Formats: sequence, C-alpha cells, structure tokens
Amino acid sequence: MKKTPEEIAADLNDIARRRRRPKPQKDLSPTATGGDVKGLLSRLQRLRAGGNLPEYDYLDLKRQYEQQANIEVRQAQKEAQQKRTERLLAQADLNPEWVFDNMDRDDPVLSHHIDTAHHFINAFDHWEEKGGAAILIYGDFGTGKSTLAGAIAHDLIYQHQKSVIFQQWASVVDRLFFGVIEDQESRNRYRRALEEVDLLVLDEVAANRTRLAESQSSFLGHLLRRRRNLAKSVIIITNHDPQALHRALGDFCFEAIKAFHPVDMALLGPSRRPDIGDYRS
Repeated sequence: MKKTPEEIAADLNDIARRRRRPKPQKDLSPTATGGDVKGLLSRLQRLRAGGNLPEYDYLDLKRQYEQQANIEVRQAQKEAQQKRTERLLAQADLNPEWVFDNMDRDDPVLSHHIDTAHHFINAFDHWEEKGGAAILIYGDFGTGKSTLAGAIAHDLIYQHQKSVIFQQWASVVDRLFFGVIEDQESRNRYRRALEEVDLLVLDEVAANRTRLAESQSSFLGHLLRRRRNLAKSVIIITNHDPQALHRALGDFCFEAIKAFHPVDMALLGPSRRPDIGDYRS
C-alpha cells in the first residue's frame, strides 16, 4: 500500500531527528582515564610477575640495534667492493695466473724484484701525489716480465681498488692506427682511458723491432707526457735493455719515460716457462 504524502513527510522528519541525536562520547576525564591506566598497569605488573613479560633495557636495546646496523653497513660495503673489484678485473683484462703466489720467491733474480714490486704497491698513493711513477721491466722472452707486472696489477685492484689497463703495445697500435676501433668517438674514449686509468701497463713495447715507427713513438711519447701531467703511473715491459730501448723509441719518447724517474727491473736468465716435452729451449 502506497504511503500518503503526509506519511512520507513524517518518515523523513523521523530520520532527520535520529541523525541529529548526539552520539554517546567516551569519557576522557582524568577520573575515568585514571581507572583505565591503573587497570593496564596492574595487568602489566601481573604479566611481569608471572614471567610472561620480558624486561627491556633501553641502553642494551640501543646497543643491539647499533651492532645490527653496523653489520648491515659492513655487508653492504663488502658487496659494493666485490662488485667494483669484478668491474676492475674485467677492465684490466689480466691473466688470472699472474699473481705473486705463482712466482718463485726462492729465485735469486725474482726475489728482489718481488720486494720492490710490493714497495711500489704499498706506496702507490704516494706516487700519485708525486706525479706518478714508472717501472721499466726488461729481459728476454719467458723470464716472467708479464707475470710480475700482472701480479702488481692484481694487488692494486684487490687491495687498493685501483683501475688498471694491461695491453699489448701491438693491440694499442691496432686499435688506434689500423681501424680495429672504427668509430672515432670510441677511439677517443679508448685514448682517454689510456691517459686516465690509475695504472697503465704496456707489454711488449717495440718487441722484435730495432726501431719503432715514427707515428707510434710520437704517440707513445705524448701519451706518457699526458700521464705524467695527470700524475698517473705506468709500467713498460720490453725485451730491450734501456740503451736498446732508447734507440728503438727515439729521443722524444725515451725522454718521456725518463721524466718519471723510472725504476728498472732486469729479469735475466733463461726462460722460466715449462719446457715442451723433452725439448729444452
């Protein structure tokens, strides 16, 4: 049965009246809340007395949180260092066998050079402050020149997080002079990397050559001067002794090496590589 307009109006008035009716408010007066607080305190005391509520010491909790935070920070630093080490090793392109553990400390020729290499590593930051340093490693093929330089590079990466590029001189020439890197911008980035990396190792410089091409010796001389200006260190590996190297590189390039006041390491004697079968080289 439909309601009349009068009944509908009465219903709406009744709804509006109920909405206007004030809701009961919680008593927040000190008297009322005091009872709640006392009840809560009483309950906490009963739980503690029953051994169900642990005792907390603020200073002890603070110490625990700080210890945990320090552990997490150290772990994050360790992970970041590991990732950086992996990137540095990938950039350096080192033979993983080139480490000091694989060198014979009892060898009278190697032992002194190994000690000198460790002094170079430990004082690397000092050399950066003094304009960079240079090591000239020379000797016959197979005497351990690359292994010694690679061991230095590995330790600088692992211990000091230094960036390293280890390149055969022929590889540098191919990339910059013979179009192995075709894009000019890529060649420029490669050249800047050679100039700015913390340690540049150039292997087999002027190998089997009595005289380096003028364009190559000029580029190497400019590269070494640039690194000297940036206080960046370098290791040069060659089978020439200093006198023969001077003739092979020419005055301009050789003077750039001398500007570093290089330490020379002569690895003399026969090849230290294993023989092939019964053949003794």
